[in-house]
Amino acid sequence: MVELPGSRITADARERALRELSAHLVAGRLSLVEFDERSTRAAAVTTKAELAALFADLPGQTPTAHAMAPRDPISTRTLLIAVGATAVIVIALLTGYGWWLLAVAGAVAVGGGALAVVRARKSSGQ
Repeated sequence: MVELPGSRITADARERALRELSAHLVAGRLSLVEFDERSTRAAAVTTKAELAALFADLPGQTPTAHAMAPRDPISTRTLLIAVGATAVIVIALLTGYGWWLLAVAGAVAVGGGALAVVRARKSSGQ
């Protein structure tokens, strides 16, 4: 299947473009005003040619569907566990409903972190 420059892009391609523009802002290649203008345009583009025009004067390649790195489910899971544990701790402290909630939250946080480390080592072959 041949992809033409006039081909329509997906929402994922727009999100990748926004992340790439953010990286160029952090690297100092874009001013805040330029970043704002390009981000607004990136959110509205519909074709690959329009997307490529946003990156024409920036180093690197235009973000494509094939360049998308898969998300790391371990870090997402760990973040959710940490947020949940923090919420339990805050509720326990604010409501005064026993310190056992604090112990449960700590066990979940430690267990979730340890599980993430074990899975990461297993997937990297260590």
